[in-house]
Amino acid sequence: MEEVNLLVFIEVKPGKRNEQIEAYRKLKPTVLAEQGCLRYELLSDDTDENKFILVEKWESQAALDAHDESAHMVAADAHSPTFRAGPAVVKRASAAN
Repeated sequence: MEEVNLLVFIEVKPGKRNEQIEAYRKLKPTVLAEQGCLRYELLSDDTDENKFILVEKWESQAALDAHDESAHMVAADAHSPTFRAGPAVVKRASAAN
C-alpha cells in the first residue's frame, strides 16, 4: 500500500484564528490515535495570521477514507464553516524521488 500525504490549506475569517487552533487541539489526539494516521500537524502561515496548512500522512487510502467518515471528522467539518473563510483546499503530495 502506498502512503497518502495531504497538504490542507485553510483560511479563517478575520478574528477567528484561535477558533481554528482550538478545533485542531481538540481533534489532534483523536486523529493521531486513528489506525493508519502517521502525521497530523497544523502549521501557521508566517506571513498571514488567518492562514494555516494542515499536514497529514496516512498509511493508506483506506485509512484516510475511514478518517474522513469518522464521527469526529463529520462533526468537525460541520462546525468549521463557523470560523473558516471558505472550504479548505486539499492537495495530495508525494515524495520527490
